[in-house]
Amino acid sequence: MRTARTPVHCLMLAVFLGAAGCGGPGDSGPGRGGAPPSAASARIGAVLPMFSHPFFLAQKKGLEDKAKELGLEIDVRDGQDDDVKQIGQVETLINLGCKALILCPRDEDALVPAVEAANRAGVPVIALNRRINGGTVLSYVGADDSEGGILQGEGVVQALGAEGGKIIYLEGTEGSSPQRKRSEGLMAILKTHPEVVIADRRFAGFQEDRAKGVMTDLVRRFSPGEIRAVVAQSDEMALPAAEVIRSEGWKDVPVFGFDGSHTAFEAVKDGRLRATVLQDPYEQGAKAMETLAAHLKGHKPDPEVITPLRLITKANVDRFKPAY
Repeated sequence: MRTARTPVHCLMLAVFLGAAGCGGPGDSGPGRGGAPPSAASARIGAVLPMFSHPFFLAQKKGLEDKAKELGLEIDVRDGQDDDVKQIGQVETLINLGCKALILCPRDEDALVPAVEAANRAGVPVIALNRRINGGTVLSYVGADDSEGGILQGEGVVQALGAEGGKIIYLEGTEGSSPQRKRSEGLMAILKTHPEVVIADRRFAGFQEDRAKGVMTDLVRRFSPGEIRAVVAQSDEMALPAAEVIRSEGWKDVPVFGFDGSHTAFEAVKDGRLRATVLQDPYEQGAKAMETLAAHLKGHKPDPEVITPLRLITKANVDRFKPAY
């Protein structure tokens, strides 16, 4: 679901443009010809997709801890998994006088009007964890999601061997950059391994309950032994999928997750998951804040600040710490 610019989005954008002077009288923020404000005097706004997911709570903590360390004030808002709400929160943060924004969009297209409005108001924007498909963004801070898809693909190919077989693919929020990029990475590997075939792929929004419902439907569509592996774009989808297939008696079906949560690490250790891809949301939040603070001091940020990904299996799980 690549969200179109609905009338609601256009209305919000019109409100933004009317609030271009949000920094207060006499404020010459970045992009208006004035020097960047000192980091010590800046108030930062951040909008995350939701606070109901532990990944984004870890990201929030990374933002807040680094802001405190750097002596910055930060206001982090909960998007509640709603594009229009995120747009409204950007408006609010601009009107409150925030000198810069860190945005992790629910959908990469839906937040474009907000970024464009921030650009017009002279408020610099950093994209965190998820890319934004328009407007001017100073820097993207996060993982290379296509690399994560490649790691999953390589793991599946190795697990299934020369025989290959059919797999099920559970994807996250449709239209988000992690969903698209992780899919692109996986498909790049599978194109060179035609023995591995995606028998069905479903969107489950990175959510545990949705993944459980989707997987419950899928186990009724396929016979035991027909599906040889399940690949999920998050641990919150992989773990309920593993639970469902085990309850249905599907044996020796490796399940692959993504994110490297504590529960996923435990599942790798006891065999419920074959692997997870470790990324660190706390590190991403801290790096985004660090990058923005450097910009506010006059340093030009790199267009991309890429945080590492690692495939965690039973062979190496004891050498790494979970992301959250």
